[in-house]
Amino acid sequence: MLIRFVTSNFMSIGKECEFNMLSAPLHNHPNHVYYNATKRIKILKGAAIYGANGAGKSNIVRAIDFLKAAVISGEIIPNVSRFKYKLDREISNNPMVFDVEYEWQQKFYGYRLEINNDIIVEESLYELGFKKEDKLLFSRSYNSQTQKIVVEIGGNNAQSARTKLLEKLLAENILDNRKLLLNYHSMLNSTKITIAFNWFVDGLQVLFPNTKFAGMAIALSDSARFSTFANSMITTFDTGVTHIDIDIISMDEFFGEDNYQNKRKLMDHLIQTKQDTPIPLKNGSIVVASVDAKGDFIIKKPITYHKDSFNNDVVFDVVEESDGTQRLLDIIPAIDMFLNNGTTVVIDEVDESLHPSLLKAIIAKIMDSNPIKGGQFIVTTHESNLLDSDIYRQDEIWFVEKHNGSSELYPLTDFSPRSDLQLQKGYLMGRFGAIPFLANLRDLNWQ
Repeated sequence: MLIRFVTSNFMSIGKECEFNMLSAPLHNHPNHVYYNATKRIKILKGAAIYGANGAGKSNIVRAIDFLKAAVISGEIIPNVSRFKYKLDREISNNPMVFDVEYEWQQKFYGYRLEINNDIIVEESLYELGFKKEDKLLFSRSYNSQTQKIVVEIGGNNAQSARTKLLEKLLAENILDNRKLLLNYHSMLNSTKITIAFNWFVDGLQVLFPNTKFAGMAIALSDSARFSTFANSMITTFDTGVTHIDIDIISMDEFFGEDNYQNKRKLMDHLIQTKQDTPIPLKNGSIVVASVDAKGDFIIKKPITYHKDSFNNDVVFDVVEESDGTQRLLDIIPAIDMFLNNGTTVVIDEVDESLHPSLLKAIIAKIMDSNPIKGGQFIVTTHESNLLDSDIYRQDEIWFVEKHNGSSELYPLTDFSPRSDLQLQKGYLMGRFGAIPFLANLRDLNWQ
C-alpha cells in the first residue's frame, strides 16, 4: 500500500510536492481505513485528486509511473533532465527527487531516488520503523569529486568481509550512473529488498487514458475466477456486451506468409523467456503471444460478444467497441487487482469516456468494498459528482493548483469544512481552489 509519495523538480512540479494516504482523525467511513496495530499507522483505501486543466494532476501520476518504470527496467532513461521543471532556474539546477513510502507483504519501506545531470546522485532503501529508528537496507551515492559511486549495504552482515566485497563489486564493476541498485535485489541476497522491489512490479498499477491492459487475454484464459468476475462486471454496465472471451489464432495465421522474420524472432523469444509476450497492434489493441500445452505457438486476442436481432452471438474485436466500453475493459483488471491482490491502483483521468452516473456508481461500489489484501484505488478526475461524503472521506479528497507556474497539492482537510457541507457545490464555487479561472474566457472576442 502507498503511504506517502513526495517529488520535486519534475515536469510542472517545481517545489517539493507531497501526496499521502494517511488518515485524519475523522469518524465517517471507518471501513476506508486500514490500521496496522504493530506500526500504529492508519492508511486510507482510496483517494480522488481534482484540479483544473494544466494544473498538474497527471504529472503527479506521471511521477509515480516514472519511478515504477525506472525500478522495473533497472535504469533511468537517457536525457532524463528534459523532464525537469523549466520555470525556475534555481529549482531546475537541483536534482529531480522521487521519495516513496509504502507497505508490501507486511513490510514497510522508504525508497528515495535523486537524479541530476542525467545521472543518479542518490538512491536509498530503508525499512521504516515509524515509532522506532528506520533501518538502512542499502544506499548508493555519487561522489562528484572522485566521480565514483559509493555503495553501502545495511543489515546484520553490514560489516562482514563478504558484504564489503559486494559493495566494492557493485560500485566499481556492475553499477553505472544510470543503473538502479534496487534492480539488483537478487544479488544483494536480502528477502526484504526483494519484497521492496516486488511492490513496484506486483503492488503498484498505473493507468493512463490511453493505457491498454496487456494481461486481459492472459487473465481470461488462465483464470476462471477472473473470467467470471470480468464477465459479471461488463454485463452489469449495460454496454451491449454479453460476454468477453479470447480468440485463439495460430502464429502462421497471425503473421501471414510474408512476415517470417518477425514470426521467427517472436518464437525464439517465447522459447527463451517461457513467458507470454504482449504485442501492441497498430489499431491500438494488444494481443498476447503464447505457447499452448501442445507446444504450438499461438496468439490470444480478446473479443466481445453481442446479440443480434435473432438472439445469435456476434463476435466483435475489442477495438470495434465504443471508447467507453474499451475504457471499462481496461479498468476491470485494475479493479480485480485492487480487490484480490492488494494492489495500489492509480488511474489518471478515470472519468475519460465514462458517463458520470456510471462512474459514480463504480467508484461508490469500489469504496464500499472490502479488498482481501488491503488494496487502494487512487484516481485523478474532473468529475464533481464524486465529491460526495457518501463516497469519500474528507481526507481522501485532494486538489492540485498552480502557484507561480508550479503545481501544488493539498488535501480537503486543510480547509476544515463542516461535515454536512455540500462538497460538490463548494468546489464548483471555487471554495477549495483547483478550478479553471473563467473571467478571461468571458471577455474573449471570437472575431
